[in-house]
Amino acid sequence: MLPIDAEKGLGKAEIEFAASVTAPLFWVLRDCLGEIIKSGSVFFLDTGTAVFAVTACHVVEQCFADSKLPTFVQTMIGGRTGRPVPLHLGDRIIDAHHDLDIATFRVTPEELKLAGHTPLTGFQKPWPPRFPEVNGGITYCGFPGHSRRVRSFHEIIFGIFSAASYLTSANEQSISVQIERERLVQVHGDRVMSEDYDFGGISGGPLIAIVQTPTIRSWIPAGVIIQGPNRTGDSSQSIHGFEVIKGRPVQYILADGHLDVTRWEMNNIHRDR
Repeated sequence: MLPIDAEKGLGKAEIEFAASVTAPLFWVLRDCLGEIIKSGSVFFLDTGTAVFAVTACHVVEQCFADSKLPTFVQTMIGGRTGRPVPLHLGDRIIDAHHDLDIATFRVTPEELKLAGHTPLTGFQKPWPPRFPEVNGGITYCGFPGHSRRVRSFHEIIFGIFSAASYLTSANEQSISVQIERERLVQVHGDRVMSEDYDFGGISGGPLIAIVQTPTIRSWIPAGVIIQGPNRTGDSSQSIHGFEVIKGRPVQYILADGHLDVTRWEMNNIHRDR
């Protein structure tokens, strides 16, 4: 399912590009009842200095916790070619931070080619890019867990949620997009987005800001999705009709894939004062 806010003509091609840089990050557990699949999302970033994978830290933490179980089988990156790429995630981590909720890890050019994915670059020249503009166009993408279909260990089909909208807010702590259902127009897929649509699994996907100049329309990396809309029926935990995609600004990712934890800690000190 790929809805789009079409008021200003955010294009189908831009949504498809977001999908090309994003993949399901999943792991398999097997017990006497069969196979259990757990997953999040991941995207591939080219900063001009290095190419690496980016996801939410809580996705990696859950994968590591499950990898200690006797039923754990394998971690994989889903491929656009239909062929998943296996990896030992523990050997690949560049950096991770629980509170920041970002993790980065190494991938090889051969693995990206095998999986059919493209690294996300951008219109920016130096790294990091500038902050995206509030009310500017933005695309985002992820793989909700409820939409996957398991046919066999070697054939797992992941449904994708990719959309274009307008950036609601952007600051040092987070960037966010409010989903306005009445302004969504579906341009892909054959299923209607239900009122109780489960976004679980999109954490780790990218937020990509659209850049419009007098001569060119391009994009810049904007953030890492760390939280989808809260579907809980508990009124103390969610607001009915208020659906927000929350991301962490990409400015916390350094050009070599390490995280700018000092910047995060300083921003939190200032916020708490």
